[in-house]
Amino acid sequence: MAASSADSQPRGSAEFVESSVLEAVVPSDSFIDLEDELQSWDGSIEDETKSMLPFLAQRQVLLFDELVPVYVVLRTPLIDESTLKAYLARLAINVEAFAFGTAPSPELEAKPPPPKELIFSETIQTSNEPSIVRLEGEAGPHVYVVWKFEVFISRPRGRFHKPAIYFQPTASLKPTEKIQKNVLDDEYLPSKVPTALNLLQSFENDPALTGIHPRLSALRISKIVPTAPVAKELVRPIRNGQRRLFRALPALVWRVRYSKVHSTLSDLSLIASLDLEVAHITGCSVCINEVSLTLRGGQVRTIAKHPGPAMVYKPGDQVTSLYKLAPDLAADGMPIFGSDGHVLDLKMTAKVLVSEECRPNLSITWRTGVDFTVEQNNNLVKAAHRLSNPLAQPPKAPDPDSLPTPDEQSQQDDDAYSKVINVTMTVTGPPRVQVGDMFHWDVFIVNRSDKTRKLAVLVIPKRKGDALRHKSNPSTSSLGAQRTDKKELLAGAVVDENIVYAKQKNARIEPAELICLTTDVRIGHLAPGACYTADIKFLALSSGVLNVDAVRIVDLATQEAADIRDLPSVVAVEKEG
Repeated sequence: MAASSADSQPRGSAEFVESSVLEAVVPSDSFIDLEDELQSWDGSIEDETKSMLPFLAQRQVLLFDELVPVYVVLRTPLIDESTLKAYLARLAINVEAFAFGTAPSPELEAKPPPPKELIFSETIQTSNEPSIVRLEGEAGPHVYVVWKFEVFISRPRGRFHKPAIYFQPTASLKPTEKIQKNVLDDEYLPSKVPTALNLLQSFENDPALTGIHPRLSALRISKIVPTAPVAKELVRPIRNGQRRLFRALPALVWRVRYSKVHSTLSDLSLIASLDLEVAHITGCSVCINEVSLTLRGGQVRTIAKHPGPAMVYKPGDQVTSLYKLAPDLAADGMPIFGSDGHVLDLKMTAKVLVSEECRPNLSITWRTGVDFTVEQNNNLVKAAHRLSNPLAQPPKAPDPDSLPTPDEQSQQDDDAYSKVINVTMTVTGPPRVQVGDMFHWDVFIVNRSDKTRKLAVLVIPKRKGDALRHKSNPSTSSLGAQRTDKKELLAGAVVDENIVYAKQKNARIEPAELICLTTDVRIGHLAPGACYTADIKFLALSSGVLNVDAVRIVDLATQEAADIRDLPSVVAVEKEG
């Protein structure tokens, strides 16, 4: 179109930034050609506060997991083509998508979600060639530059109530490059540049350094910031146009359930049930194109799947697909990755039928962990694998009169050594204490094993046995009538309720002589070769030679325990006066 000579004159970068407007639009027509629509537009604008493209119908609702085409439109007054291309080459455009809640959450949460969350951020690359359309409208001749790219609407991490999404494009001009191309490749000592300060200049005239010229550049010690002025042509970004809000809704809801296969014990396979539901809130039909499951460290076999893209599902419909997950097994018959190494990946593509013109595409990628040993007994699974696999069965037992082979002997020694805690403990205490006063035992522990230990130290008090031992007397309920012969056919009652009741009623309660005030000592992550010091508090209640039954050391990882009975005796005396 024709334009005045004043409008086509080159303009400065500051004027270009002040007169340009940037806006992101999402057309409702998935098959629109925006360049043709711009060329057929007469350029009339009814309201300056609305969108730069009032003729374009935009989306009202965006769907999660959607690849939505977004157009970034730059409007600037008419400018000659060479100047426009120079400015576009220096233009840096970044597009960000934010999700936030339009209503407060009905439930009071301990940690409320953030005000907004960034779900997409991308910089338009120089390889993305824009479309340039020149128009002459009511507000004067303008140039419209349009970039198109796809934005993935990911699900936000925060739980927003009635979520909405908006796009925020930002653009600014980069400074012009004034660096010459014919610079030297070796810039270690560039020409016409003064050398750095010599820090060893003061030792130049030292008589001890005859014939030696010491030198240490200041660049070796600290980095000198260049003081040359840097070209900063523009700091202010380009002004943004209308920021439109789009309501965000999920189109598909899925869930995976697992069930055990009723087969042999060595079969660790699971039946995975993939339940897909078309969300009723969108009111749109969905055409599922492809659904695939892959298992890291295993195989997936399809049992029943959806019919394919020929089937259209209405809102509220549910689709169930069945798959059999079989993990790869190790040499002992257990899953190769253990209980937390198998990962199930779900990939799905679908098309949402909003209208005849609007057909959004969904691309879902979801990952979760699978535990194949949650309901299995590891020992039974290993035993079943050995029985079912002839190569994994152990050799026959040797003759009981023969000696074990060296391999068997070493394996038995290794098993016995693995169960040993291998911790030394030294207990020291005072030689004499007074009745009623609290005293301490110092416990010094050294981990002499080759792995980290988690230990617990317990004090087992001494218990006195009942002097009146139970004598097995015949019970009337067990013997019945008296026999005339002396040979008894029935033995005496081992447990008789009358005897147990009498025993408990006549039992004597021995008073405590020594009380341990420290319930237990927990030692976490004691490295190999490391030591630990702890105090155990006691209280003597009677005079005499007192002692405890044992001090027990428990390995919290393997639940192995060892009792130490060679302990110092406690001599308690009464207080004088």
